[in-house]
Amino acid sequence: MVIILKYLICNLKAHKTYSEIIEYKNSLLNISCNKTELILAPTSIYLPMFKELQFPLCIQDIPLNEELNLTGDYSLKQLKSLDIKYCIIGHHERRKYYKENEFEIITKIKAALNNKIKVIYCIGESKEELLRKVEYQVLERQIARILNKIPTNEFENIIIAYEPTYMIGGKSNLDFKDIEKKIYFIKNLIDNYYHGSIKVIYGGNINSENIKSFNKIKCLDGFIIGNACLDITNLNNILENM
Repeated sequence: MVIILKYLICNLKAHKTYSEIIEYKNSLLNISCNKTELILAPTSIYLPMFKELQFPLCIQDIPLNEELNLTGDYSLKQLKSLDIKYCIIGHHERRKYYKENEFEIITKIKAALNNKIKVIYCIGESKEELLRKVEYQVLERQIARILNKIPTNEFENIIIAYEPTYMIGGKSNLDFKDIEKKIYFIKNLIDNYYHGSIKVIYGGNINSENIKSFNKIKCLDGFIIGNACLDITNLNNILENM
């Protein structure tokens, strides 16, 4: 039995054309993971292409009304038939550009869990909230509004991805002590108020040069990366240093 020490979720977002994704997939054949669960989240139209690989697959979002089989949507039964193991829900970009609210997020989370798909639930404060010094209240609210509606026995099927929105895209300086403090806060909150345990990962401004510094944060269970996973050489360097 392989012991998983860390998670690494590769969110390719809407990057790469068909020919580029074929090259990317073929390059992954030479990737090896040592005690790291490498989870691939390509654009949904490319998911079937990655079935032959040994890595778990993740959908970047799920439809809000998937049971209605609406035009342009896909069903969770279809995802299960592709052996999709994970889904990303509540990502900052969905909240910002699609005005996704907590009701929609919890609806999606419940649908995923009911279909035995594990959830990567994204939370994080904005720059404005950080400057107003309300970031901990924001994190507590984002956690409470979801976990209050989820039974504790489902916690093992949820990963919380802490992604402060001002860190996405690598435009802000890293403060490793602050990140560590936030991760501890999230874990202690879940332990003290919900008497459960959830894996917590981090996303934002991660690359092959700073991954060793991130690894010093002992309470971290892994990472979610975007631009850093688009280049296979960079991805491999991150894996080697994890």
